[in-house]
Amino acid sequence: MKKILLLVTIFTGVILTGCIPTTEEVKEDKYIESSLTREQIIALIEELTPEAEVNTIVDISDFQDQLTSIVGEARNGVLGILNTSDFGQSSGSGVIYKKEANLYYLVTNHHVVDGANFLTIVYEKDGLLYEISNEYVELLGSDPVTDLAVLTFNSLEDFTVIPLADSYEIELGEIAIAIGNPLGLEYYGTVTMGIISGLARYVQDEEFNATLLQHDAAISPGNSGGALLNINGELIGINNLKIVDQDVSNIGFAIPSNTVKRITADLEDDGIVTRPYLGILTIAQINVCNDGPGVCVSVQVDGAAYDAGLVDGDTIIGYKTIEMDNFIEINNFNDLKEAILNSKVGDTIVIKYIREGVEYTSDEAELNTHPDDIG
Repeated sequence: MKKILLLVTIFTGVILTGCIPTTEEVKEDKYIESSLTREQIIALIEELTPEAEVNTIVDISDFQDQLTSIVGEARNGVLGILNTSDFGQSSGSGVIYKKEANLYYLVTNHHVVDGANFLTIVYEKDGLLYEISNEYVELLGSDPVTDLAVLTFNSLEDFTVIPLADSYEIELGEIAIAIGNPLGLEYYGTVTMGIISGLARYVQDEEFNATLLQHDAAISPGNSGGALLNINGELIGINNLKIVDQDVSNIGFAIPSNTVKRITADLEDDGIVTRPYLGILTIAQINVCNDGPGVCVSVQVDGAAYDAGLVDGDTIIGYKTIEMDNFIEINNFNDLKEAILNSKVGDTIVIKYIREGVEYTSDEAELNTHPDDIG
């Protein structure tokens, strides 16, 4: 393609150059004419223009340098957490995502801090472990539905604040780096690596009810609350569970970073999570409206979907808040579940949907509080 474009450009230049008269030539009514035919010009250009050659060199040492740099920086932002409860002491991990002066904000799992009488932060320095005692640690809030919790602590240490990525931009096969404390603090700061294996796995287990990233980086008890990073050192998820079965290997899950952003904001605000309410019912695994992608819905009269103009039998294929530039593509219930979870009460939303084979964009509507969260 480059060769063809070059030929066209040069040939056009030759013709134009040969047709622009000088002032003298205008007076004499004469023009310069090429003695070469079109075919001869093309042959000459082809002879003078070598075929494009592309040499691709992959330097594995560059990748290794990038990886060690990321791990060295991010590992200083993944700390240990000791939970002292009536049942004894357990350990987990947490990720620093924000700092204000000497006050650090740490996100972890609800199940890491659940039932705690005392919470102790543990960090490593010069190969030794140090503790930040409970008097300097505050639990701002915890949410069992998304398995997230936020702690703050005061320290003069210079810990790394790990930036959060946009989890909607994650693709299958991306490198995933897990950092945490598997099997206790004697394995503090363990690093493992794998790839993203699934983008939206809906998991429901007792109180927990959320959509997760699946990956195959090795994680074990103690990794809970730890970081899942991309190759740029950005947080793409908080590790929270894995499938434990003798016939299963390396099926782990992490709470996506966009969910982390939304839930931590709620927990920072008032210590509780208030869920938004779209107001639809659906069959999770099947689109009974048509054979295409999307979520076939029954619409509840007290929800945002009803206010947006949707009716029973519509298929939702896109979702956005008015702050977003583009619609989130909704192929299935997992996509819609995550999109709603990553929104907040009071957001104004717009829905793209199909009705009787025709695609529509809904009116704007405001997300209200989920009925179960109205006390």
